[in-house]
Amino acid sequence: MTRKYIIILFAALCPIALHAQDDKESIAYLNGGGYIGSHNNFGAYMGVEYDRQIDGNWYWGARLSGTDYFGKRVFYDWSGQGKDPYRNTVDQNIYKADAMLYYRIPIIKDIVKLRAGAGFGLGYHDIFDRYFDGTDKVIPYLNASLNWIVRCGKHLEFAFSPALFICPSEFDWSVVQLGGATDINPWLTNYWGLSLGVGYRF
Repeated sequence: MTRKYIIILFAALCPIALHAQDDKESIAYLNGGGYIGSHNNFGAYMGVEYDRQIDGNWYWGARLSGTDYFGKRVFYDWSGQGKDPYRNTVDQNIYKADAMLYYRIPIIKDIVKLRAGAGFGLGYHDIFDRYFDGTDKVIPYLNASLNWIVRCGKHLEFAFSPALFICPSEFDWSVVQLGGATDINPWLTNYWGLSLGVGYRF
C-alpha cells in the first residue's frame, strides 16, 4: 500500500477514533439544493459535511460542496462599453471548502433545533467565459447559515432551509472581486434558496 493510501485511510479513521474516546456526537451529512448567485446565475449544488460536538449545543463542521450551473453557456462582452453592458454576469461552477462553527438552539426538546453557524472557506471558480480577465480564480469567503435540524430516531437527522418562509438562509460573502471590467460590487455573495441535508449521527 502506498503512502498516499495510508494517509487517506488514517484521515478517515481519525473521526471514528475520536468518537470512541468520548460520548460526543458526530454527524456525517449528504447535502443538496438549489443555488442562486450574485453573478446572475443559478443551478444546483451537492456537498458532504462532517460535524462534531464540542460541548453541549456547540459543534464544529467541515464541508465540501460544488455547484452545477444551469443554462446555456454564454460568452459576454466584458469591455464595459456600449449602451447596456453586462454587469456581474459570470457563467461558472464554484467548488468550496469551508470550516464552520455551529450553535444548536432547542425548539422542541431534542427533536427540532435551529442551527446557527458562521465560518470561513475558499472557493474555486470554474469560469466558462474564455474572455474573462484572469480566468479561473480561488477567492476567500466568510459564511453564515441558519438551518432547521429535525431528528428522526437514534441515528437519522435532517438539516434543511429556508429557515424563515422562502428567504435564503445560507450566505457566502467575499470582499474579493472576480476581476471583470464590469464588476460593480466589491463583494461577491452566493446563497442557497432551498437545501436539504440527510445526516447519520454516531
